[in-house]
Amino acid sequence: MEMDEREKREQQERLARRKRMQEETRRKQRERERIIILAGVGVLAVIVIVLLALGLGLKNRNSKKGAAGSSQAVSTEDQRETRAPKTSDAESDSQAPETGETGEVPGSEGQSEAPQTESPVEPQTEAPQTEAPQTEAPPETPATEPAAQGPWDLASLDNTEYWFGYSDDNRDETGYPTDWLFYENRWGQFNVDWVQDRSQNIIYLTMDEGYPNDYTTTILDILAAKNVKVTFFLTKMFFDGPNSPAQIQRMISEGHTLGNHTVSHPNMPEVGIEAETEQIMTMHNLIRDTFQYEMKLFRFPEGAYSAQSLGLVDNLGYKSVFWSYAYDDYSGEHDVEESLQKAVNGLHPGAIYLLHANSATNTAFLERFIDEARARGYEFGVYPIEGDSTRLK
Repeated sequence: MEMDEREKREQQERLARRKRMQEETRRKQRERERIIILAGVGVLAVIVIVLLALGLGLKNRNSKKGAAGSSQAVSTEDQRETRAPKTSDAESDSQAPETGETGEVPGSEGQSEAPQTESPVEPQTEAPQTEAPQTEAPPETPATEPAAQGPWDLASLDNTEYWFGYSDDNRDETGYPTDWLFYENRWGQFNVDWVQDRSQNIIYLTMDEGYPNDYTTTILDILAAKNVKVTFFLTKMFFDGPNSPAQIQRMISEGHTLGNHTVSHPNMPEVGIEAETEQIMTMHNLIRDTFQYEMKLFRFPEGAYSAQSLGLVDNLGYKSVFWSYAYDDYSGEHDVEESLQKAVNGLHPGAIYLLHANSATNTAFLERFIDEARARGYEFGVYPIEGDSTRLK
C-alpha cells in the first residue's frame, strides 16, 4: 500500500510537471506570435511611410515639370510600378508562418510531431528579412566566424526550440529510456549524448553549478571520501563566487570533469547565433586561461535546444550532454528520504544523472545514494569525452 501511494504521488508530480511545461510552452508560443504580429505591423507601417514619401517626391517632381498631361500620365504610371512590388513584399512578410511548437518531445508523441520540425521557417532567421539591412549584418558576420571551421552550415539549420525530456512510460525492464532512439535518429549527428552505454552497470553523475552556493565544498568532501568522479557544468555566475576559484581548482586536482554551462544560463535558441557563441566561448576561454583546462562537454541551460544550436555547439568543438535521470531539485528543497528513493529508483545501466549542486537535499542524500547504487551492482564512471567510447552500443 505504501509503495502504491508513493507511485501515485510520483505520477501526480509527473503530471504536474508536464502540465507546467506545457503551460510554459504555450506562453512562449503566444509571446512569439505577439512579437511576429508586432513586427508585421511595424513593417507595414514602414512600407506605408516609404510609399507616402515616394508619392510626395513624385508629385513634387511632376509639378516642377509643368502641367503637361503626358508628364502627369508618366508620373501616375511610375507610382503604380513602384507600389506593386512593395505591396507584394508587405503581404509576403506579414503572412510568413511560424512553424513547429516548442517544448519537450516525449518519445512517441515527439515522433508524431516530426514533420513540423523539418519546416525551413525559423523565427530567428525570418525576422532580419523584414527589417532594414543594418539590423541583419551585425549578427551575421561575427556570429558565424567562430564556428566557420565546423561541419555545419548554421544558416541552413532549423532553429525551432525544443525542451529535452524522457517519458517515464517509455523505459525497458531495466529502467533504460527507449526514447533515446528518437532523439538519436533525429539529432544524433550533432555529437550528442542522451544516455550512455547500457551494456555495463556504470552510471555517470553530473552536477550543474549555476551560481555560488554553500554545498559544493561538502559535495567535494563526500566524493573524495567515496572515490566518485563527477562532471561539473559551470556558469560564469558560479565562477564569480568568492570561494569558486578554489572549488574549481579542487575539482580539477581531484580528477573531476569540467563542462561548459554558459555565462548566464540563457535559453539558447532564443538569443541567436552570435549571443550563443559568446555565451559558450567566453566561458571556455575563462576556464582555459585561468586554470589551463580545456572543456569539451556542454550542457544546454533549461534543456532548451534546436538543430541550429546543436550544430553550433558541435562546430565549436563541444559534445552536448543531456541526461536520463533528473528531478526538480532546482525548485527549492525536498524531502530527503523521498528524493533519495527517487534517485535509487532511477538507476539503470548507462544512466546520466542530472543533479544541481546548490540543492541541500542532494547534498544530504548523496553519500547514501552512492552506497545504495554500489550495493545494487552499479559503479560510477568518469564521463567519456573522446573517441568511439562516447557512442552508444
